[in-house]
Amino acid sequence: MKLSVICFTEAGARLCVKLVKEFLKSGQPCEGYGPETLLKSCPDGNLLNPVSTSLSQWTGEQFSQKEGIVFIGAAGIAVRAIAPYIKSKAEDPAVVVMDDMGRFSISLLSGHLGGANELAERLAEMAGGQAVITTATDIHGRFAVDLFAKEQGLVITELKKIKEISSAILKGENVGFHCDFPVSGELPSGLIQGEACRTNLWITIKEGSRDEVLKESLKLVPRILVLGIGCRKGVPAETIEKVVDRAFKEWNLSFEGLSACASIDIKKEEQGICQFASAKGVPFYTYPAEVLAKTEGEFSSSSFVKQVTGVDNVCERAALTCVKELGGGKLLVRKQAAEGVTAAVAVRDWKVSL
Repeated sequence: MKLSVICFTEAGARLCVKLVKEFLKSGQPCEGYGPETLLKSCPDGNLLNPVSTSLSQWTGEQFSQKEGIVFIGAAGIAVRAIAPYIKSKAEDPAVVVMDDMGRFSISLLSGHLGGANELAERLAEMAGGQAVITTATDIHGRFAVDLFAKEQGLVITELKKIKEISSAILKGENVGFHCDFPVSGELPSGLIQGEACRTNLWITIKEGSRDEVLKESLKLVPRILVLGIGCRKGVPAETIEKVVDRAFKEWNLSFEGLSACASIDIKKEEQGICQFASAKGVPFYTYPAEVLAKTEGEFSSSSFVKQVTGVDNVCERAALTCVKELGGGKLLVRKQAAEGVTAAVAVRDWKVSL
């Protein structure tokens, strides 16, 4: 987590220096900020950065650059500063407010997904103070679906349904737990595996279901799909998107589950593939022909592809090579070819660990 800490008083500056030192000592990226005149009179104030803009502008910059922001000062200052930049649970950074004596560390924004609750507890420990957590599921010691999703590496497809699940849990209602993968460990209290309840969770890589219970469930998607891809030189990203989208729809796969793209190394700078991977926010791995050739399995061979690339199949071999490098898995969708693009999908071995 990349952090920024800002102070406004002499006591706050001393606390800011202390926190920055502690974070850097632990290997945590952290930058401290404060008014230039304040930093000059503070011991080790040179460790902090002077703020030369308005607080509002500074906050806007930090929202786009950092994963956590700590305000050392009044809560009202922080609330007014962050208000114009708040977007959603999935995007907002963690925001914590501390008084300048370090007595209280208040989780203000993105307690679960952003990690503000955990950050508040860590700051309180550093300062010898008390963390203030107001999230209902936390203070009642109940299951929190957004925290569960974060811990398991799951994409939450409908943020608005988090409130429905939490509300049911806090009322003492059972929530149906439906999972397309193995589950190890004991389910948290309130979750009933395989049972249809008023509210339900569904862990899957599928895009949809005809089952009414699953269709209305909060869908959580593990990022475990690897797209193997090949194409003619110069094929645009739009064409690649169309071909891959068609394949995912045909196989009922969710794009939220995509974790990586893979191909042969001669395609490492192929503009269309690079742009597609960038747009999806996933890494693009490439491998030499001799590495792909050593990957064991049954593949759709092509003598023409072998003549051009040095290996009989690019997309299937690349997908399987990558998924095995990431911990193991299998080929899920074999070669799909259209408009100068070939695509295959592998799935990583994965389970829910509780």
